[in-house]
Amino acid sequence: MRGMEIDVKVATILLKKAEPPLRSTRFSLSVEDGTDVEGLIGTLGVPPRLVGSVTVNKRRSPRDRVLAHGDLVAIIPAISGG
Repeated sequence: MRGMEIDVKVATILLKKAEPPLRSTRFSLSVEDGTDVEGLIGTLGVPPRLVGSVTVNKRRSPRDRVLAHGDLVAIIPAISGG
């Protein structure tokens, strides 16, 4: 499979929750063609239960959306409160 380049933006609170921890809130990443949002979350090592929503190119997207070269993906944490 060929690869493609995407831009990723991760909320600061998720940086240390990833395994291994992520070093930056915004970065470019090469992924395989056909990678979807769920696959990206797994690649980043972010626990899926901590992800509240994801936007692709500033639009809320389902986790089964297949990514395209040049996409901007923002991973937003689940919000809890009481």
